[in-house]
Formats: sequence, C-alpha cells, structure tokens
Amino acid sequence: MPPRNIKPSLPFLSYLLILTSTIPLIESTATTITCERLTALTYTQATAPSDVSAILSLIHSKINADVTNVMGIDIQWSGTEIHRRVGERLVRSSVTRLKDYEGEDHAEKNHITQCFEVPFTILDVDECQVNSGEWAHKCKHPSICVNTLGSYECICPLLDGGGMGESLNEHNVASTDFWNAIQQQPRSSWEKSLSSSAESSCPDHASTYLCCEEDGHSNDGSLCRSSFKCPVDPCSNLQANNCAVNAKCHRTESPLSHPPYFCACPPGTMGNGRKCPKNEIPRPKVKYDGVTPTEETQIFLTKGLICGCSVPVVDGCSGFKCSGKHEACSISTDNTPICACKQGYVRDPRYGCVDEHPPVLHIRPYPGHTDNKDATVTRLSQGDRYEEHGVDIIDDNAEEYLRSLRITYSQPLPQGCLSEMGQFDVNYTVATPWTTPDYARAKRTVVIENVNECLLTKDVGVGKSCPELVAMCDIDAGATCIDVMGSYTCKCPVGTEGDGFIPIARLRPNGKDGFVGSMVPLNYRGGTGCRDTSRPVIEILGPNPTRFRVAKVARLKGDFKMRDDDRESNTKIESLLAERRSYYENEIRVSFHSNNQISRIPNS
Repeated sequence: MPPRNIKPSLPFLSYLLILTSTIPLIESTATTITCERLTALTYTQATAPSDVSAILSLIHSKINADVTNVMGIDIQWSGTEIHRRVGERLVRSSVTRLKDYEGEDHAEKNHITQCFEVPFTILDVDECQVNSGEWAHKCKHPSICVNTLGSYECICPLLDGGGMGESLNEHNVASTDFWNAIQQQPRSSWEKSLSSSAESSCPDHASTYLCCEEDGHSNDGSLCRSSFKCPVDPCSNLQANNCAVNAKCHRTESPLSHPPYFCACPPGTMGNGRKCPKNEIPRPKVKYDGVTPTEETQIFLTKGLICGCSVPVVDGCSGFKCSGKHEACSISTDNTPICACKQGYVRDPRYGCVDEHPPVLHIRPYPGHTDNKDATVTRLSQGDRYEEHGVDIIDDNAEEYLRSLRITYSQPLPQGCLSEMGQFDVNYTVATPWTTPDYARAKRTVVIENVNECLLTKDVGVGKSCPELVAMCDIDAGATCIDVMGSYTCKCPVGTEGDGFIPIARLRPNGKDGFVGSMVPLNYRGGTGCRDTSRPVIEILGPNPTRFRVAKVARLKGDFKMRDDDRESNTKIESLLAERRSYYENEIRVSFHSNNQISRIPNS
C-alpha cells in the first residue's frame, strides 16, 4: 500500500534520512542538480519532534504538489543528530523521477534526481528556570543548577556563598571558561559532593560536569544528576543544628560525620553547647579555686550530660581536703571552707571525731542456704554440717579502743552432721565500752529441716557423710520405711509382729524401755524385725471340683478277665488294675498342680 498523501499511481517509496550540516548535491547520470530550499523549521527542545515525522510531512507535501513521475524518495537521517539536540542544521532529501514517463519499461528511461533542503533549528531550554515537568532540572538542594547548551549541570555551592567562577554568557549558558574556573577552584570537602559512592554520584566532585552523561535528559544522565548530593551546611542557620543560642556551631572535617557539626561554649561557661530539653536547668560547678570543675561536673562534662552553655557555680568545699578522720568540709559564715565532724560524729579532744553509735553487725550470708526473705535465717537439712560464716562489722570509729567479738550457740554443736531436726541460734556480740549500751549484737537463726531418711543410701551423698540417718528397716522381712517429720519409722506387714527395725549398734538401752544415742528412730524397740504370726490358708484357684475328660480303658478289663473259679488269678488282676488306675491319677495330679497354685491367705 503506498504511503499517505502520495498519488496512488506512484510506486512504493523507501525512506532513509541522514541529517548533516553540509551534504553535497546529488548527481544524476547527466547533470548536477541544485537543491530547492523548503520552509525552515524552528523548535525548542521541549517541542522538537522525537523522530523525523515533521520533516517527512513537509517533503511529502512538496513532492505531491510539484513533482510527477516519482520513482523513489531517499530520506536519510541519524537519530542522534535530530532528536532534540540544540543547534542549526540543513536536512536534504532526493527524489528520483523519470524524465519522460511512457510505457512500463522504466529501466531504459533517463532518471532525474531532484534535491530538497529543509533548514532545521532547535533552541535551548533553560532547565534551571523550569520548576516542574519533563524539562525541569533534577539537581537536589543545596546543589545549584547551571544551564548548558542543550542540557544542564549541578554544582556544589561555596560555603562563603560566592565565587562561582566566570559569569554565564548572554544566553545564560555556562561556557568552557566557566567550567575551567570551577575545576581549578580549591574546595573543602564541604564544597564538593559527598565522598562516598553510596551517598552520591560523582563522589568528591565539585559538579556533574565531565562526570555525568552530557545529555541531562537521558535515563543515565538524569539519574546521575538526581543522585548528585552536596553537603548541607549544618551551621548555616539555627534550624539546621541543635546548638544553644550562645554556643557557636562548628562543622566537622568530614560532612559524613554523625552529626557533621559540634557546638562550642564561649569562655567562662560550661556545657555541651546543645539546646537544653524543656524544663532542664544545667548547674555545672567548679571547685573552691573558681576554675577547676568538680569531680561530678567533670564526669558529666566528659559524658556530655550538661546541656547548653552556663556559668558554673563555685562549690567552696570541692577540692578542699580535711586531714582528720571522719571530718568533712563545711562552709563558714564568711563563705570559707572549714573542717567539721561528719554528721553523727562529735569531736573528742583525744581522738578527734568519734561516732557515738555502736558498730553495725551484718550477718554474712550462708552460701546456698540463706533464706530468701530474711538474711539472718540459715536453712539447713538433716545430714548437713554447720559451718561458721561470722558477721561483717561496720565500725568507722577513730578511737583506739580494744575490740572483742564473742560467738555463743543456744545449744551444743555436734562434731559431725546435724542429725536432729529443729533450730538453734548463733549470737555475735562486739564490746563497745564507749557507747550506750556498751555492746553491739546480731543473731543468726539456724533452721534444720527434715530429710527423708527412707530415700537415703549408704555410702552415697548424705548417707555417706551422715550414716546414722540411713533407714534401718528389716526390708528382707517385708518391713516398710515411713518418713515422719524429723525422723522415720518402720512398719511390719500384716500377719507379722515386731518393731520392723534391724538392730542399730550405736543405740543403747536407757533402762526405761527406751534407747539413747544419736538419731533414735520413732518406735525403735531394739530391732526385733518382723516375725510371721499368721497361719497359712490354702485356697484352691480355679473351678472346684476340676473335671477332666479321659478315655475309657475298656481294654484293661478285657485283657484281664476275671474267672469265677480262680481266686488267685482274680487277685492279681485286681492288683494290676489298681496299679494302672493309680498311675493315671498321679498324672492328673501333676497336670493339675502345674496349672494351679496354692496361696496363703492371712487370717483376718
């Protein structure tokens, strides 16, 4: 199908356009043709066509109006030359037609090639003046947009706000001299893009010039410029930093520091220089010399915990040392430091500052056995050994009195393990004859809790360290161990009698139907064990009577016929029959006892 706006009789046309500023005249087989100039085309970058369609339309219109016998049109172009590139160009095309059009044999006719010229101009758009849309620049604050011929660049500002190099030309387009001046400027890291490629394109560059693709509207060129980031001066205004009003903002050496600035207080003030939170009033202090920060203030200053910049308060006692024990600095009426006794102490002409109160005694914890709620209570179990852990004596007295500590127990302590359940007290007393009362005392309560003797095993754990706690029940005779609070007892099974114990060698009779010694079990009567006192009862298990099915032995009788006239023979036959019957009866008994058992039922 022929192209639109071309006469139907024309053959199919092919198109190829090359845009160039100088194209030689196209020669035919006989003569040189002078090109005809068509109407000039003028666009801005924003309105320029993105392809050759506009030029093609003009050429089509001219050919259809003035040319006949068209055999072909050659339209040639290079896309990079026409697509919105700023400048003036001359576009040419050639039309080939027959000199005389008769018949179908075109090959024998002479051809004529006619040339057309289309002036084509694209004007620059100043992207730096466009606020939105496709042609707006992509420079990010605080970088500055600089217009170039057909594109734009982004540049970092100088901290002093001036010195942008050579001025732009009369068309507001940066010249080569402008960029040369920018390249030669000495700049700090604050006047160049961020030095980390993760933070900015063109890292450590003053601008995107010669770094980003020249065309700022291509995908790569646009992305490169939009990713170009210049440091924001944190000291440019009060809103850009957190410095107090009377503090001075200083930039750090690198814009990548966090934060990229610090606040400095003026002479005579103290603080971190940053704004104070609401309702927080800083109170820095200096020693009595009026210059040196107190220890507390120095710690806070080192950690940056004193906000703002404040005039410090003089602490007259800070840095002033008293030589006497239990003395502390105090401010006199004339605001000078003096040494006085600490609170709770009085001055004695012989010993200086003396504490009138007795020393304080703290019960030392018993590792693993201290009560969770009361540190003065120690909880042990039967079988444990008590170890003395003593007390901590808090005594800051300066006087040279003789000290003494006495430890007493409410009951004698055993040499080995604690076998009896109960409790006892340990009293600690320190003599303080210079106080009233003349002693200080603390008490430890030791609680001995029950242990289950029935679970102890000889030579293992508590059973090894305290063998008297191991239960001595007559297990072989069926006795059962029963734990009771603080002791244990043994119980014989039903149908037997005795105390259920085996004899315990460490115990001896007390002459009063009892026994003495360490850890006497409950109901111990000398270890009589368990004796069986019940008569056995036999109970038949299974159906009674038990019936068995046996074969009838008729042949015995047939083999041994009785004879009425032979008494002796009959006696032998009866004997043989009785013997055979007894044999079968024994077999039946054996079978019965193998499948049943006799149990002894105790008397109730």
